[in-house]
Amino acid sequence: MPFGVLQEMPGVTEEEYLAVERNLGPDRPPGLLAHVAGPVEGGWRIINVWQDAEAFRRFQSERLMRAAGLAAQTDGFDAGKAANFRSVTVDGAEMPFP
Repeated sequence: MPFGVLQEMPGVTEEEYLAVERNLGPDRPPGLLAHVAGPVEGGWRIINVWQDAEAFRRFQSERLMRAAGLAAQTDGFDAGKAANFRSVTVDGAEMPFP
């Protein structure tokens, strides 16, 4: 069942977002159907649609946490900002497509 994730990241800049992105690796994560990211007033927003919740959880634990850690070590990403991240998820029952 499709699984959507909206992340609001107050205080995160485009440079910080790109630092984490660089450390994710060149290939598309398995199960990622759509990815949109961009600036919002005072921060950054990411919207992803995944094949299912398990695909997102796998990406989060296997790649995203590592990428953020590497960005903090090499590019100066302030990982402490993660404490202010807000995340909203929806599943296929709430989405307008099968």
